[in-house]
Amino acid sequence: PPRRPMQSTYLQSTTKEDTTPEWPQPKRRQLCLSILPQEKLGWQEWKERFYQIMATIEKRGESYRIIVSNGYDINGKQIREKMTWTPEPGMTKRQIEKALNREATLFEERVRHQLTQNGNIRLVDFTEIFLEQYARPNLKKKTAFSYEQTMKVINQALGHIKLKDLKPGHIASFYANLQEEGMRNRCKAMPKVDFAAWMKERKTCKAELSRQTGVSIWCFSQLKNGRGIAQNCAEQICEKLDVPYNKLFIRQHDDTPLKPGTIHTYHRTLSAVLYRAVKWKYIERNPAERADLPSIAHRKAAYLDEPDARRLLELLQEEKILWRTVITFDLLSGLRRAEFLGLRWSDVDLDKQLLYIRQTWNYLPTEGCYADTPKTATSERPLRISRTAILLLLEYKQWQDTQRELLGDAWRDTDGRIFTTEEGKPLFPDTVTNWFTDFVKRTGLPKVTIHSLRHTYASLMIADGTPLVVVSHKLGHAQTSTTANIYAHVIAEAEAKADQTFDRFGDLIAPKGQSTPKQKKAAGI
Repeated sequence: PPRRPMQSTYLQSTTKEDTTPEWPQPKRRQLCLSILPQEKLGWQEWKERFYQIMATIEKRGESYRIIVSNGYDINGKQIREKMTWTPEPGMTKRQIEKALNREATLFEERVRHQLTQNGNIRLVDFTEIFLEQYARPNLKKKTAFSYEQTMKVINQALGHIKLKDLKPGHIASFYANLQEEGMRNRCKAMPKVDFAAWMKERKTCKAELSRQTGVSIWCFSQLKNGRGIAQNCAEQICEKLDVPYNKLFIRQHDDTPLKPGTIHTYHRTLSAVLYRAVKWKYIERNPAERADLPSIAHRKAAYLDEPDARRLLELLQEEKILWRTVITFDLLSGLRRAEFLGLRWSDVDLDKQLLYIRQTWNYLPTEGCYADTPKTATSERPLRISRTAILLLLEYKQWQDTQRELLGDAWRDTDGRIFTTEEGKPLFPDTVTNWFTDFVKRTGLPKVTIHSLRHTYASLMIADGTPLVVVSHKLGHAQTSTTANIYAHVIAEAEAKADQTFDRFGDLIAPKGQSTPKQKKAAGI
């Protein structure tokens, strides 16, 4: 058929007059024929199917709206997918026609493959959809909260970009910026006065200050110990107590660059969000998959070797039974912090030396402390522990029972928790972390964290020749490969030690005496 002018073929009037499209241009005709069913149809039926696929284009001011039919909903109503295209300034009429036809063709293809104009949504807006429809209903509260906080940082740089326009280069540039100084953007409020003396002077306590200001008791514990707190908490304290900020606090900025491991955390979060965008047909490919990342090849999990682990246990003998038991038990069991803080006496079979990991104890600023199910299905597991760990728990239980009798009705325990404060309340998670950090500093131990005790537990087992699958099960990893990746350096050391196994036969196999230069040359050494 002869080529028709653009106005009569595609730029249809929005009025009801003559809205029946005619034959497309030759290239468009070939495309439409290729996506029609390959079967013999009558002319009328063929036209109906053809016109369902064809795009309708309407001129709306300086832009154009492209509409494509996408079948019918359950009520029989036609589903119409729409997109708006605006020509670049200075384009001629011929250029607009060619570009508009190309956009219509591509949009038809996206509709055909269930990819619609949703790619026009900004990353910041899709993040809200991701959180509401997937993260909060399906993931652990702590994981969903972590995604939300991480995406806030990401969206400050990339949130304005539409999903369809987000490129690997944008993401790589963002990762590069994160490694610059000043990107941490963390400001703490450090105490300017001795808060213990200040509280004594005002004849008040942490609980009373918490009630007056609405700030947690933990924040006042931090201040009393000379540590910093969040900026907003400090401002709230000063506002409620009507005290000038500069009298109590001093701002401390942290401008150190982010570590490569932190950037990989941002990458995992962004990849997870964009993976959902691909799965839900917003975009065709995940641009984060092709973004460059800083290397973490030389990063190793921090742990204590056997001599340092023995020294740790020796130093703990001088501490209160509560902290001695908490830290020692963590080393002997290899549990995550949330797992051992969630343990109840009903989860322990002292006769069979078994623990049952059934719940975790967590903290979120939006939730406070709360009990939850273990991290993964494999995390909910029975765990055999050593006789030494059982004896430790029995000694601790005697102390706890004595405390319960002394306090009587003032005992605060409600669910038979193992690790509690001296009043019976479950331990606050960060209290354990902070106590251990202080303990490491004042005793001169290698710089390790509470989670390093879990790494120590695994490393000592691997070094002792325990099969990797057994170590993986005890740690509650979903896959043995996870264990192998984390403890690759320990496994390499164990393999080097294993290579020496057959040296015991050296006196029978190797020639006596040292090899002469002539023998080495003959052997090609």
